Amino acid sequence: MALTKKTGRILGFLFLLTVLAGATGTAFRGLGGAEANSTEFLEDIMLHMGQMKLAISLDILASAIGVGIALFLYSFIKKYDQRLAIAYLTIAGINFTIIVVSNIIHVNLLSLSEEFAVTTAETTDHFTTLAKMLHEAYYWTHFLMLMLYSIGGSVLYYFLFRTKLVPVWLSIWGILASIVVFFGGALQLADIKVSGLLFVQNGIYILTFIIWLLVKGFNPKYIKSLE
Repeated sequence: MALTKKTGRILGFLFLLTVLAGATGTAFRGLGGAEANSTEFLEDIMLHMGQMKLAISLDILASAIGVGIALFLYSFIKKYDQRLAIAYLTIAGINFTIIVVSNIIHVNLLSLSEEFAVTTAETTDHFTTLAKMLHEAYYWTHFLMLMLYSIGGSVLYYFLFRTKLVPVWLSIWGILASIVVFFGGALQLADIKVSGLLFVQNGIYILTFIIWLLVKGFNPKYIKSLE
């Protein structure tokens, strides 16, 4: 496929799909801010099992589209730097694997809540302990995924910065937004609570990035130099 102005619009559309699937999945996830070390946590999972299954499916779909984006861009990035193209594709693949693992953990939580529903009061401590462990494991993989996502994003924005297919200010903003997400995820893994604004700012950037691509596409002035 030739690199054209339309290629940028296709990329914007693919990113839009990941945002729609990912944001909807996050909204239905239902694990944020939960007190996992309690029976109410497992009862709440039972009540919202349908929407959690939808969240799991959408999360995996969003990540699969992310791998599709890396495959879509591979030949274009390769023309600039083959190692950069391989790095971006590899990070997307690893990230997809981590997301699948995190959702398997969530599926285990669903199964645990079903078992809890038929248990007796004498064995509830065992279930709440397992639920807390699975909940913590899920968030470990979640923040690890965010760190890898930010590294992959930095690779893409660096490529766009060097090739000037999008405005330089947009590429630099993307790199800075990704760095903030990386450190936010790292601090969370270190059990240091951070403001959600560290991650929300990246969402604002992504929406700006998508709108720019859908409206403007890639800058045709610099396409020939890459070809």
